[in-house]
Amino acid sequence: MPRVRKGPVQIRFEILEYLYYQPEPKPRTHIWRKATTLSYDDFLKHLAYLVGKELVIEEEDSGSSITKAGREVYDKLRSVLASIL
Repeated sequence: MPRVRKGPVQIRFEILEYLYYQPEPKPRTHIWRKATTLSYDDFLKHLAYLVGKELVIEEEDSGSSITKAGREVYDKLRSVLASIL
């Protein structure tokens, strides 16, 4: 069976979802391995997008974590996705 490509919204949702349920900041490589099947370069592009939208914060010492705005977006997306699936 051929592998279905995920769109950017689904990829970013999965990153937000992983961070939503992780209370502690995580290193980028950890998030990349656990939340996606992307190449590292592609993952970094999506993470940079989420950081640019202030949905994820990156801190040099502790890693990345979801922001309050990121939690709100995740909650809205999850609610909408549940209604159409």
